[in-house]
Amino acid sequence: MKKNTILYFLLFLLFSISSYSKECFQKIVCLNSMALIEKMPEFSIVQKELNRMSKIHENNLEKLAKEFHKKAEKYQKNKNTMLKKELELLQIKAHAYQKTASDDLIKKQNKLLNPIYKKIENAINKVLDKDKKIMRVDDCSLGKGVLVNKGEDITEKVKKELGLH
Repeated sequence: MKKNTILYFLLFLLFSISSYSKECFQKIVCLNSMALIEKMPEFSIVQKELNRMSKIHENNLEKLAKEFHKKAEKYQKNKNTMLKKELELLQIKAHAYQKTASDDLIKKQNKLLNPIYKKIENAINKVLDKDKKIMRVDDCSLGKGVLVNKGEDITEKVKKELGLH
């Protein structure tokens, strides 16, 4: 009976050491996704398109604001209830348009950035395939929530996979 206990203890100890050693060799790395995105040629196209759309929405909102101010001046001179209703409707229309414009920009941004994100993800996966020890990649871009990662920074390796050197 004592021999079985010793054997089980040795097997448990051996298993514990082997699983611990596997974990010791795994690594957590970091990546600056913003540094990658900003270097990609597709990103400048995305920025131009979003700026173009933004300008269109700004112009439309500016027209609504001018119309509102003209009617507001008329209302100040002539306290007409019809003008008051028109002002209220213009205000509702402007708020609705702001929401629509914001939603449109977010949808367009996602549509344009998704292929870039996919391309980066594919490059990260190639780096991970080359280095099997990596168990997790943290995004160390400003504002992503990772304050410190003492792991290896693989941004340059991913840039290489993307052909951004």
